[in-house]
Amino acid sequence: MTRQQKDEWRKQQIRAAATRCFVRRGFAATRLLDIAKEAGLSKGGIYFHYPAKEALFQDILDAQLRTIEERWSFQPVADQPADRILHRLVVAHLRTMEDEPDETRLNYLLVSMAPQDAMFRDKLEEGLRVMRALYAGVIQRGIEEGLFRAHDPEELACCVLAMLQGLGCYGSIDAGGRLPLRPEVAADSVVQMLRPGEALEMERPHHVGEMCSAAADALS
Repeated sequence: MTRQQKDEWRKQQIRAAATRCFVRRGFAATRLLDIAKEAGLSKGGIYFHYPAKEALFQDILDAQLRTIEERWSFQPVADQPADRILHRLVVAHLRTMEDEPDETRLNYLLVSMAPQDAMFRDKLEEGLRVMRALYAGVIQRGIEEGLFRAHDPEELACCVLAMLQGLGCYGSIDAGGRLPLRPEVAADSVVQMLRPGEALEMERPHHVGEMCSAAADALS
């Protein structure tokens, strides 16, 4: 193993330990000493690679964004109908959330920090943009094939992602990272939601109270 490879392996070890600390303690309460103990290293071993926890957190976010791009930046196969492709995509997405619980928890930590920092908002939006483009492309195909309702694919992709992120939120607070329902069941619901049918025309509320009331009406 070359020196560069050793350094990158060590940084991966530190990032993994730091991620566990950040999702347990939060960003503000986590110290580099906590990360060093979690990684089984001296504090100097951390400082050698990261002079401050802000630089370490930035590197974690960059690594997570690269993972998202590698995982979700692809063109789905064209030899299957769009509804089947979407179903498989949703199942894979939710299984990844369950298989990588700390990654999922880190995402929600980032969501909580985004309102206070433009850099965090930008990182969050970059990751969402990659996934939104993938889902919107599949949904567009489904519309063209007559399988999904005719609507703006970007907006429908946002609805799908909102549902998946909501399920991931449940998983993030479960000790084992388990979702509240099986990925296949959730995928069935997503596909059914997009089937052609009578569209509901709802005004977009601007007040939080109106949003809660609208949600309650939609579920009743």
